[in-house]
Amino acid sequence: MTAELLEAANAYNEAPKRLRDAIVKAAETENATAAEIAVAINFTYSVDYVSRIVREAGVARPRGRRPRSSDS
Repeated sequence: MTAELLEAANAYNEAPKRLRDAIVKAAETENATAAEIAVAINFTYSVDYVSRIVREAGVARPRGRRPRSSDS
């Protein structure tokens, strides 16, 4: 039981870091906007917070980029 609890606790503690890393990777490699990333993570973090994570990571963002329309 103790090993299972420790494993679950470690996974819980690592989750925010792994999510931040995945957000930065999506912004860098897929050129995804903050809104697209927020939708992809089911609004676990808000669009503003995703933007902050990307900005603080120093990812270069093109100015004026709008999210892709899912209608087209």
